[in-house]
Amino acid sequence: MKSGKQEHSGEVFAGLTLKNKAITSKRFLDCVFRNCDFTGATVRFCEFRDCNFESCNLSLVKLPASSFSGTAFKDSKLVGINWTEAAWPKIKLSCPVQFLNCLLNDSVFLGLRLDGTRISRCLARGADFRDACLAKADLTHTDFSGALFGNTDLTGADLDQARNYAIRVAENKVKGARFSLPEAMALLYCLDIKIV
Repeated sequence: MKSGKQEHSGEVFAGLTLKNKAITSKRFLDCVFRNCDFTGATVRFCEFRDCNFESCNLSLVKLPASSFSGTAFKDSKLVGINWTEAAWPKIKLSCPVQFLNCLLNDSVFLGLRLDGTRISRCLARGADFRDACLAKADLTHTDFSGALFGNTDLTGADLDQARNYAIRVAENKVKGARFSLPEAMALLYCLDIKIV
């Protein structure tokens, strides 16, 4: 990645090591990042549109005022990211980010509009989804051990084969959400009832 170049379109970046580096005011359109290490990097005022991150490490990345549109993360490590620092559109046009087979432990999605997103086959242990909109999201096969759900909109979300979640039905919107047994039994434990 040339430091002086501000816009990158249709490029493939493979094996980049940008640990603890600063990336500022760059635009990436339809780019692919493969086996790149961004651990601890600060990505400020950058735009990622229709990009793919494959087998990358973005743990502890800081994203102040960076934006994502149609960006997918696959087989990547994204531990401890505060996604609320990024710039999110005021109007919901399309799915900004998708995660497939990723490590999202301890990430913060507090209050974000992620309707229709895909968080599938991921580990999202300790992630914070309070006040977020995950309506019609694909949350299948994901491990939500210790993840926080409170005032979360899960209307029509698909949690088939998701596991280890603690979702209080009275404190979240779950109308039309899809759950599978035996994990769906956890929904009953959060109610003030006795199971015999």
